[in-house]
Amino acid sequence: MALGPASTPSGKLPPMEVAKAIAFEKVISCMEKHLGKTCWELLGKSKKDFTAGQLKTIGGQRPSGRAVQKHWTKVKLDGKWFPGKKLPTTAGRPPLITQAQKRAIADKAMELKEDYEAPTPDKIRVCLPRLTINKGTKASMSDWSIYQVFKTMCYDESEDDPWQFLPSLQQDCLTDEMKPPRVSTAKHVLNNISEHAAWNFVAIDPCISLLPRRQEKADMLKIAAMGHSKWMSKKSRRKGVNLRAPATAKTQKNKSDSAWVPWTPVFARGCLRLVVLTEPKAKLSNAKKIAEFVKDKLPGVLEGMQKEFNWSSIPRVILHDKASYFVNSSQNQLQDTFAAGLRAGRFRSWAEDGTSWLAGHLGDFYPHESVISHVRRLLSTKFAKCSLYETPTQFKARMKRVEDYLNYEMKGGDSLEKLGKALHTRAQLLKDLQGERLPK
Repeated sequence: MALGPASTPSGKLPPMEVAKAIAFEKVISCMEKHLGKTCWELLGKSKKDFTAGQLKTIGGQRPSGRAVQKHWTKVKLDGKWFPGKKLPTTAGRPPLITQAQKRAIADKAMELKEDYEAPTPDKIRVCLPRLTINKGTKASMSDWSIYQVFKTMCYDESEDDPWQFLPSLQQDCLTDEMKPPRVSTAKHVLNNISEHAAWNFVAIDPCISLLPRRQEKADMLKIAAMGHSKWMSKKSRRKGVNLRAPATAKTQKNKSDSAWVPWTPVFARGCLRLVVLTEPKAKLSNAKKIAEFVKDKLPGVLEGMQKEFNWSSIPRVILHDKASYFVNSSQNQLQDTFAAGLRAGRFRSWAEDGTSWLAGHLGDFYPHESVISHVRRLLSTKFAKCSLYETPTQFKARMKRVEDYLNYEMKGGDSLEKLGKALHTRAQLLKDLQGERLPK
């Protein structure tokens, strides 16, 4: 085969472009290894799709990522391969399932997942009735054969990271419609809020904890806390705690089973106060109650923090999410009752000029959500309850121990001081990732 571009058919890569494709793969692989990030994180595309965008076929078109991948495969199979060299043919029985069939199955499986449909062998056979026929037996391909394609040729971001059948991570998914508003929030923070202002925000977020009063409820909560993936023996996986807790485990289905205790973090300037409401029928998760909290309780809480942490002043700007008791989403403004409570307590919201830029689904963005995650982890591990019947007052004392630990003893990457300065860092990362979930 001649190596000149004149001998290359239209629509194919000429030798020089093939050499560039191979060079791109080597360079990007070295960058990934050196920076510890995937091509997707660095460039926003998979390795083959980015490379395809830098090349041109005879005729001036861009090649597909699959076309680029074929040349990389040739190099892997033969380390001495060069543009124009043909791979040696191998003797033996021809495959019963062709590479084209496998590629079509893989593409359809990834397409189904992008459309929020679980890819299964049955769906693949329905969608591709002619391409899922075994040429040798003339019967439909087995589940095993289709699963092998899933494991070797399907991927989410990088072809070097093929699918495995794994449990989902304990984070909510983000649809494509959710991502642009998240980017708008990040841009607003970067363009309109200084790092000094963010450091002086006071973050609050109503939370609840269930205190079990019966052993059955306590056991269900403990099983739920173990998560969906557990170490277990395969033959015993249908017994005892290997099974999941019911969906009602973390809800107050019966008041005699558990007590409902509301609480909120007050997180400002890298310091934390955990405010637990022990009064009967206390509540924080409606506009009236949260307005009463910021008017009557929050000023005293911040005065106590000023004395304990030697602040020169009390911060007055409240950082909050887009929950209905904070924001009237239909009008893109603060909820009237909550706004009145802020004024009465001499506070103001970080979104008082309008909330059109404020997205929902920002749990991974707010630093105080990381604080709440630390609190819940410590409540179930280092500061786990000792008795079955724990009163709200005893729970409040346990939360005080968690608070002291986080303020004075916790060190490392997620210290409170670092989290207090993380808003801008997370905003920049959220913008760079185009609204995708932030890594933990």
